[in-house]
Amino acid sequence: MDAKGNNLPYLSFREVSYSVAGRSILDRLSFDLERGETLVLLGQSGSGKTTALRLINRMLDPTGGDVYLDGEPVRALDPIVLRRRIGYVIQDFGLLPHWTVAENVALVPRLLRWPAERQRQRVGELLQQVGLDPATFGSRRPRQLSGGQMQRVAVARALAAEPALLLFDEPFGALDPLTRREMQQQFLDLRSRYHLASVFVTHDLLEALALGTRIAVLHAGVLETIVTPQEFFSVKTPVARAFLDTLPKTTTQGACQ
Repeated sequence: MDAKGNNLPYLSFREVSYSVAGRSILDRLSFDLERGETLVLLGQSGSGKTTALRLINRMLDPTGGDVYLDGEPVRALDPIVLRRRIGYVIQDFGLLPHWTVAENVALVPRLLRWPAERQRQRVGELLQQVGLDPATFGSRRPRQLSGGQMQRVAVARALAAEPALLLFDEPFGALDPLTRREMQQQFLDLRSRYHLASVFVTHDLLEALALGTRIAVLHAGVLETIVTPQEFFSVKTPVARAFLDTLPKTTTQGACQ
């Protein structure tokens, strides 16, 4: 809600463009995102998905248009302060190798100077929620974990400072299919528990359909369409149809019934 009492989306892109040396990466991208929603950015490599994600936390700044977070243009916010308000999960985990699991999860609360006891309680709570016993895993180093366990730690770390927005950059792509399915279900459980807004980058349509409340298809930096998972099966745009053609026939037939 702004100063005039108007309800505003939690996250907004308004005609956002990004170019490098005259080459367009994103072209006038616009969308809104409310708390509790997950917008999946779906597209092939080079479509601009990760660039859009990095514009949200000011790893990059737009060359046109503006990104708004809770009504404020992010370009007006201090990048470090902004990033501490946003959880960020990437495919290669990004854990600090010489820190314990507990220390990795507590990274942002520590930077925010939370009291030590509050940090300890938060770490224990989150490790339990991602399926890792704090007494067993809290003192381990990342090298002592499986890929799935490291990704669970990365998700716990992203949630540690109680952000209202999470960014996911193909976080489950390197996991085996069973672990990937478990992590997807865990993501849905955590979204429901915390009522988080999230932007999720993937090139996997099945993942997009399972996790997104809406799916935005990007192609060469342009938003081709933005629809709910249920609506996706009726979309006629070229890239969306190409993604649908990758699905088993039984999936598309069941969705259309």
